[in-house]
Amino acid sequence: MGIEKPVVLIVEDQKINRQILRNMLCLEYEVLEAENGADGLEILERRQKISAILLDVVMPVMDGYTFLTKLKGTAFSKIPVIVMTGDKDENAEQMTLDLGAWDFISKPYQSKALLTRLKNVIVRSQFYLMRQMKHAYEHDPLTDLYNRNTFFLETRRLLDSCPGESFALVRFDIDHFQIYNSFFGEEEGDRLLLYIAGLLRGVSAQFQPCTYGRIAADVFCVCIPFDRQKIEQYSQKACEELTAYNREYRIEPSFGIYAIRDAGENVQAMYDCAMLAAKDCKGKYLAVLSYYQPEMSTNALQEQRIINEMQNALETEQFEVYLQPKYDLKTERPYGAEALIRWKHPEKGMLLPRQFIPVFERNGFIGKVDFYMWEKVCALLRHWLDEGRKPEPISVNISRVNMYNPKLLELLLGLTRKYRIPPSLLPLELTESAYMQNPEVMQATVKSLQQAGFSVMMDDFGSGYSSLNTLKDIPVDVLKIDMNFLSGNADSQRSKCILTSVVRMAGWMSLPVIMEGVETRAQVEFLKDIGCGYAQGYYFAKPMQVSDYEALVEGVSQAPAVWESENLEEISRIIWCASPEAELLFNTICEPAAVCELLNGNLRALKVNPIFYEEFGDSNWIDAIALPGAKSGLSPEDAGRILKTLSGAGETKSEACCAFRMDNGGKKQKIELDARYWGLNENSMIFFLQFRKAGRA
Repeated sequence: MGIEKPVVLIVEDQKINRQILRNMLCLEYEVLEAENGADGLEILERRQKISAILLDVVMPVMDGYTFLTKLKGTAFSKIPVIVMTGDKDENAEQMTLDLGAWDFISKPYQSKALLTRLKNVIVRSQFYLMRQMKHAYEHDPLTDLYNRNTFFLETRRLLDSCPGESFALVRFDIDHFQIYNSFFGEEEGDRLLLYIAGLLRGVSAQFQPCTYGRIAADVFCVCIPFDRQKIEQYSQKACEELTAYNREYRIEPSFGIYAIRDAGENVQAMYDCAMLAAKDCKGKYLAVLSYYQPEMSTNALQEQRIINEMQNALETEQFEVYLQPKYDLKTERPYGAEALIRWKHPEKGMLLPRQFIPVFERNGFIGKVDFYMWEKVCALLRHWLDEGRKPEPISVNISRVNMYNPKLLELLLGLTRKYRIPPSLLPLELTESAYMQNPEVMQATVKSLQQAGFSVMMDDFGSGYSSLNTLKDIPVDVLKIDMNFLSGNADSQRSKCILTSVVRMAGWMSLPVIMEGVETRAQVEFLKDIGCGYAQGYYFAKPMQVSDYEALVEGVSQAPAVWESENLEEISRIIWCASPEAELLFNTICEPAAVCELLNGNLRALKVNPIFYEEFGDSNWIDAIALPGAKSGLSPEDAGRILKTLSGAGETKSEACCAFRMDNGGKKQKIELDARYWGLNENSMIFFLQFRKAGRA
């Protein structure tokens, strides 16, 4: 088979000129002919492999100028074009060059000059094509940064060229980038990636020498001189710029840093270490940067073993349902339970959730495990119903992955219908962090679940950075709080004050509270005192097998906790200023006035009017009345007299009054107190108090 000749297309309306050109070219080229620009375009569509075009300017139907214009932006725009004309007008030459022509020859044709120019433009076009192919092979098509392979090669060259210098490989990506893409669309997702590419190009101004590239999707990597302070400063700056990029969505990057100890190490291995470091800070608010530690590789191997075994474990039903009862704190009897997963491994024995759930959450397998657990619990509830039992609700956990599953409601309703159980027997526990990722989506999801009959619990309330705002926006049915949700010291006075406030706040919103992690009798008594409804923890019961749970509740009268309340809606409206009229009336009372709460002997001011502040400075002395050793300005006898008066008014649900002496800034005054019982919020009684000065004591 002979060597294939390059193809040249002649676009010329004069037949004699086409024949002259064919005779000049036929020994070295395959020649195609077109009578005008329109015919030339048709030939281009039919024959893709054309090496060059000889184009006349003046032609009928479609002239050379129009032909060049139509070529722009098409797949044929890279084909070199030599313009042929007998026109001596210099403007014509410039116009064709501006339209994309590569060269220009005049009639009559000189054979040697034509062949030389034709060969030159073809060689040039092949050189440009090879250079473009090389660039496309080495660069990412969206961002034009180095692609994965080129980044690794260039980083290898960089390290080899700088022996003795310290470098770091920094790998970073955007947390939950797929959600960002889903929320704003792929086009906006691409714009974000281009913005990040621009930030990376700025790295070269801060760090020299360096390499940088896009590894895949939203994953980028840079190799820069190791300067811990500069790296952390630049990472912080990048976080700020990403935050400013889109104020409607919190863009959170994760930076994994591998300080290169051995420059001869494989770059892929370096990248793997940086990737492990980036994983370490995933899901940790404000922890956007992590340095590689050797133990991360050990953990990665363990994680891979779990990944290798997880599908088989699901198919062979190695995952088991354990139940941890919830207890009504008033009766200290169980009421329902939470379904928790255990992995009964054939070789390693019983594995706890902390050993495998984080892995499933990272790789998305948690979605399948969730469904497995939901179905097991539904089947269990059906079994109990068939036995004639009257089961109480068994709550199940919903992972972040499934919270964003558009078919979540469909899946849950499918199971409850399949096993013929009411949705009210299957409360859903969702962690607070899942709510915060996209509150608007979560709000719609929660409402749809509630409308279908499911009860929705906010698990780990207080663990996030926007708890109160989340609670305001998303109408959950139950709060679950861990005893250690602050600093891990649930017995500290500070923790107790905050837990008390949260439980009371939930009471005003008619939200039941389940306190998790209850381990001591002292904690139980404390929770009772502050009006908490339910407790769950090792003090009462550890997670147990289904058979043990059945034995535990056998013959036990289970019932939901009941909270007493009187005038709760009216009191809430007045205290929290939902009514401008009520606020105006309260503030215009001409004597010091306060709304107070009495709970288990403890008094607390919920609201005071402006005159109260003028007379007493603040309301702290009211809160201190029942606190041993606190400075309230009252004698123990007077403090006791006030508490007794309030208790009497509460018992009779009426009014009571008393007089007491108070040291107010060094001035001893006699004060008369009128107390009116207003209502009941769970265990706390609400009073309206008015104070009058009765002269010096």
